[in-house]
Amino acid sequence: MLNEANLLLNQEVVVTSNASRFTGRHGIVNKVMADGRTLDVDLEGVGDVFLDVTLVGEVQERTHFNKTEQSLGPDANSVLPRNRL
Repeated sequence: MLNEANLLLNQEVVVTSNASRFTGRHGIVNKVMADGRTLDVDLEGVGDVFLDVTLVGEVQERTHFNKTEQSLGPDANSVLPRNRL
């Protein structure tokens, strides 16, 4: 069965809940326990801990990039009209 906890397996997570003393720490999910909610997480600087899936969030890669003019190279750019990219 595929659930949120299984989607986090082998992913980097951050502890997001203020209910945990590990708030802000990052780690890798090693296992999902049989209950389907508890994660075995290797936290940086702490070691292996068991955390409920509601206490963590997946670390998202940065998706915002600086806007730069698209370039197809000098030859292609010379053929295209200026506003047609």
